[in-house]
Amino acid sequence: MDLFSDSFKVEDLATATKLFKESKTAFLKLFNNSPVCMSMTTTTLGKRTYVRVNEKFLEKFEFTEAEIIGRTSVEVGILDRDESLRVGEMIKEKGRLQNDYVKCISKNGKIVHTVSSIEMMEMNGEEYLVSFFVDITKIVEQQTVIEQHAQQLESVNKELEAFSYSVSHDLRAPLRAISGYSKMLEEDFSTILDDEGKKLLYAVQQNAQRMGHLIEDLLAFARLGKKTVQQTSIDMNILIDEVLNELESASTYVAEIKKGVFHPVNGDYSLMKQVMVNLISNGMKYSSKKENPLVEINSVIQNGQVIYTVKDNGAGFDMKYADKLFGVFQRLHSAEEFEGTGVGLAMVKRIINKHGGTISAQAEPGKGATFSFSLPAGS
Repeated sequence: MDLFSDSFKVEDLATATKLFKESKTAFLKLFNNSPVCMSMTTTTLGKRTYVRVNEKFLEKFEFTEAEIIGRTSVEVGILDRDESLRVGEMIKEKGRLQNDYVKCISKNGKIVHTVSSIEMMEMNGEEYLVSFFVDITKIVEQQTVIEQHAQQLESVNKELEAFSYSVSHDLRAPLRAISGYSKMLEEDFSTILDDEGKKLLYAVQQNAQRMGHLIEDLLAFARLGKKTVQQTSIDMNILIDEVLNELESASTYVAEIKKGVFHPVNGDYSLMKQVMVNLISNGMKYSSKKENPLVEINSVIQNGQVIYTVKDNGAGFDMKYADKLFGVFQRLHSAEEFEGTGVGLAMVKRIINKHGGTISAQAEPGKGATFSFSLPAGS
């Protein structure tokens, strides 16, 4: 029976009006031109047999109409038996299927992930099912990739934890031994060491100390990745004053600090304090060889974001190396010029990223550097 042939007669006009909402011609136009896959099946003898499918359906599943009409989804291969039974049970239980996930299969065997809705319709004393399929294959595949990346990330994090443990225990022990024995050597044999021997011994001690700082910074960087951000509105006037007071008593560098306006930000107080300690102390360090070292701190509000800048008049750097600036152990100046491990700015970038912000730098050799980061404005 051709359901929509001219010979088809609708005996119950009220039912037809309720089901189709519009005329047969309008329904057919909607059915055939729908941007989503549509099919119509009969439930005669308990089998969901196709009586009509639209062009989108044929295109998506790569069948011809002749291969579809008069057969069930299992016979065609669009659904496997288990999925067909599951769908049938849901329709039997609820009388319909609404926005449910259904796994389909195209003619070439490719999985087509869909969100499907199936409505029951009664026409001329027979029941039919009208199905709507929305292809979500790309979304599912992207989700699968995301889950795979999440698993890989979890694996990497476990490796990092193991590495951090190794660094913490396996590297510190021999390093402490080197430092201890070198001090004993200095105390017990300094009188018989010549100048060259003392120089070499001092180099051992300095490098052991530098290695210790590298280990501590590496562990701090690893721990930072696991730290949860505790968001609060931060009074940056209080925070920066704390940082400056601590640097004044602990830093070996001295510079004039020029303070501007400090707008509040939303963020983790301890992490933001770490950001300002790194940026301000860097400014003091890299301007220390200037006759009048200067560090300027200021902030402005733009489009609901607070942009902080820390500017110095120090050594600066060539912008062609700026992409290396925030990498772990990446340094644009030698240890002989300026001490440091090359981890500080990497930590700053990670903290700002964890807050959903951005950070950048502008500089010129011999004319200082400006570091800018943006964060959501605080209340």
